[in-house]
Amino acid sequence: MVGMVCFMRTLVLQLFNRKNRPSFRYKSNDVMIDALLDTGAETPIWCKGEKKLLLAYPDAVKQDWESEIRGFGKDAEKGAVYAIPEFSLTDGKECYKIQNLLIAACDHPLIGYDMVMSDTMFSKADTNIHRIGNKFVEILFEKEIYQCAARRGNNTFGIVTFAQEEM
Repeated sequence: MVGMVCFMRTLVLQLFNRKNRPSFRYKSNDVMIDALLDTGAETPIWCKGEKKLLLAYPDAVKQDWESEIRGFGKDAEKGAVYAIPEFSLTDGKECYKIQNLLIAACDHPLIGYDMVMSDTMFSKADTNIHRIGNKFVEILFEKEIYQCAARRGNNTFGIVTFAQEEM
């Protein structure tokens, strides 16, 4: 087998200067979205209610099951699960895409972000967070598009979303 040449792509997203956590703004369907990159999260979570989710991703499909959502300072709660047919982040030069991204949705209006992006969304990429000087996050990846793979627990509602290579 002849070796394949893979080209690394680098997506660069400017971080907010005013926040200590790695967060940035991106656009989907003319909706501006403030996102937090959470290196400890296993599941991406939409925090601003299903109505805004559907404005940003009108082709998102509600699933017939719910997810357990944790991490908002209280007991676990249930949230609707949506599949976004093609999730993408772009810096104008490169575009990182995941097909059928599963995301849990809840409504926490006091959370400072529309979306919490789990580190697992970038499980086939390298992420570098630069906090000194010009603050930005670099996402280094090889594939044109990734697939979403989810794991659901037997007796729980939790999901873990992973990016995986094209099938």
